[in-house]
Amino acid sequence: MPHQPHQFKRRESRRRKRRGRHRRLRSVYYRLYIHGQPRGRHHKRNNRQTFYQYLNSIRSKTFVKHSEIIEFWVSRQAKIGPSPRTKPTDNVLRVPAVFSLSNEVHQAESFQFMRRLFDILYNQRVTNLRIDYERCEQIDIDAQVCMDVLLREFIRYFKDCDLHGVKRTFRVINPVSLNNEAIAKVLFSVGWFNLFNKIDLSFPDVLPHRLQIGDRRHQNSSERRDIEITKTVDYVVNCLNRMGKRLTKEAETQLYKVVGEVLINASEHATTNYRYSIGYFQEQPHDEEVLGILQLVIMNFGDTIYEKFKDPDCPNQDVVKRMQRLSETYTRKKWFFNAEFEEETLWTLYALQEGVTSHKNWRRGNGSIRFIDSFFGLKGDMEFDNLSSMTVLSGNTRIIFDGTYQIETKEITKDGKTQRFKVMPFNRLGDIEEQPDKKFVKFVPDYFPGTMISAKICIKPGNTAPIQQPNTSSHDRNN
Repeated sequence: MPHQPHQFKRRESRRRKRRGRHRRLRSVYYRLYIHGQPRGRHHKRNNRQTFYQYLNSIRSKTFVKHSEIIEFWVSRQAKIGPSPRTKPTDNVLRVPAVFSLSNEVHQAESFQFMRRLFDILYNQRVTNLRIDYERCEQIDIDAQVCMDVLLREFIRYFKDCDLHGVKRTFRVINPVSLNNEAIAKVLFSVGWFNLFNKIDLSFPDVLPHRLQIGDRRHQNSSERRDIEITKTVDYVVNCLNRMGKRLTKEAETQLYKVVGEVLINASEHATTNYRYSIGYFQEQPHDEEVLGILQLVIMNFGDTIYEKFKDPDCPNQDVVKRMQRLSETYTRKKWFFNAEFEEETLWTLYALQEGVTSHKNWRRGNGSIRFIDSFFGLKGDMEFDNLSSMTVLSGNTRIIFDGTYQIETKEITKDGKTQRFKVMPFNRLGDIEEQPDKKFVKFVPDYFPGTMISAKICIKPGNTAPIQQPNTSSHDRNN
């Protein structure tokens, strides 16, 4: 065979690639328009195209972009950290024994799992992925919802690749060793089996609140948010009813307000356009009685609380100046410790106090602390019980409220007017300018690319008395 010039070889290579792509597109066309059941706006029968019309319609769209969620994760890779080193052919991803982002002991391992999952899906180093649940004994929905959101974004990306004939390496995700009943209940009721495989199983001891996604770009986003708020509050009320508890009308109205404000904050403070909320309630035996464990997560992906206030364009510079003065005080007292307590931790804690917001209107800064006060009070008291806790994750900051420290009410008199506001300083003096307890307010090495409020509340049966109204603080009750 005579020697072929390199130019001819390159030309033949390009032809083979075009023919291969042409075959893939024809296969997609037949699957969508001829053999398959048309679905969605791209597949309507009255809009059926010939193959060449279909081919011409996508020639300008050969490059399929990742979603803004994926792109945001990519932009934060330096902070999130590299994926753990594994062999390129290793296609088994083992779920941790406790898959949780709010559990201090297992948080690091869960973050490593998420980093590796993202790395495998983004780089497509393997054809199929096996997610192994053999070691997993507990799943908290804060970790599960992050996993499901990533899976949702990548599945949509892969479908777009198929639609436009773009070749992809990754093909299949297979769960294996799913033998634990408690894990199966989470996955089939609110997890990825329910979301993606449309498997809707009901369990007598489980009450799910499936993933709600809010998009602030929708013209009727306020109506959608009101529906989401109503669904969330109704879900909480139903969980309480399962345990023989009732909310007063005033308490239910207050809960509606604080849930609404947290959802608004989750939308407005996010760099991306989406917010997420999910809930999971399960009855569990404990010390010869049955308890109800209610989990609720509200989160977004975007700039962290610290990054929002650190931005030179932050609208509320008065709050930023107060934070800077507070940082100077902590620096002077040498209270910043590397890898234990940093300026980011202090500013995030300060942002949770009532009246502190990145918006100009100080009344907007009521959501987080009132939500903690309201939701934690659903269990009937604000005391420590070793089961209930609320965790705020934002960047490298982790703040835990479990009832050890109470929310205080402070008064400030200005221009003859007395204003009352709630604070949560996490120290015995109840003063934000004093050092908080590093056991509950700490800087952690694992970076969460956004802000998450994760609640786990233990609801005991048999107490049919009216629940304490959420707008009453612990300071008021003690007085």
